[in-house]
This record gives sequence, structure tokens and C-alpha cells, in this order.
Amino acid sequence: MPSSTQSRDFFSRFVNWLSASGSDKPAIAREGGNRDFFSRLMNHISG
Repeated sequence: MPSSTQSRDFFSRFVNWLSASGSDKPAIAREGGNRDFFSRLMNHISG
């Protein structure tokens, strides 16, 4: 079982490294406050 734990640990460290290396982009404001199709879809799915 140690190899499975090592694999998960490596994956966790890799994901943490990836998330720390990126930068947040500013929000995009559309004219009239309309959101794009993808944003509306994701908001509908998430609740």
C-alpha cells in the first residue's frame, strides 16, 4: 500500500504546485451585465 500513498502524495503536491503557479484573471464585464452562455450554464448547474 505504500506505493499508492506515495502516488497520491505526489499528485497532491503537483496539484498544489499548479494552483500556486497560476494567477487569477480579472472578471470580464459584458455590456448590459449579460453573462456568456457558459457562465449561465455553470450557474444553473451549481444551483
